[in-house]
Amino acid sequence: MVCSIVIAGIATISFDGLFGDDGGDNAQNYQDPNKDVISQQQTIVAQNPDDVQSVALLANLLGNTGRLKEAIPLYERALNMRPDDIGIRLDFARALADGNLRADAEKQFQEILSRDPDNQQARYYLAELYRGWVPARTDEAIAQYQRAVEIDPSTYIAQQSQHQLEALGAATPVASPNANGTPITEGTP
Repeated sequence: MVCSIVIAGIATISFDGLFGDDGGDNAQNYQDPNKDVISQQQTIVAQNPDDVQSVALLANLLGNTGRLKEAIPLYERALNMRPDDIGIRLDFARALADGNLRADAEKQFQEILSRDPDNQQARYYLAELYRGWVPARTDEAIAQYQRAVEIDPSTYIAQQSQHQLEALGAATPVASPNANGTPITEGTP
């Protein structure tokens, strides 16, 4: 008798509803916190379709909120308007990487580096992409991290690259700055 009461009670519990994934009222009550910002930016782009910064901002908003399929055509549109804009291309590459479109992201990072070989951000994020590749492209990641440190050892990106190199057990081109801020290379007293 007790077992049948417990079973009847369990049968009436909706576990989906308990965890907020019932597709019903909970799903209808969920509000995307970025919805209004994206909507406003969509209006701005509709009113100013040739404003590359507005298009790029909308692409970033969509890309950063998991709406990559909507963001890609906007990134491409912005790059068609301004193909030499490294910032837009870097944002596009990072969005592609975040969306696990690794080959497309790699192509964009390589395009940046073909135009600006000393772009430290592109080097670092390309290294991150290689490190996260399945299987990891560790040697290529190490080379990019090392180059990022060499470009300017005093930046935050260089510090992060240094940490990644240490985590990978790789030799680092620059250990740390000495008291006057001059980089000390390995083997330097």
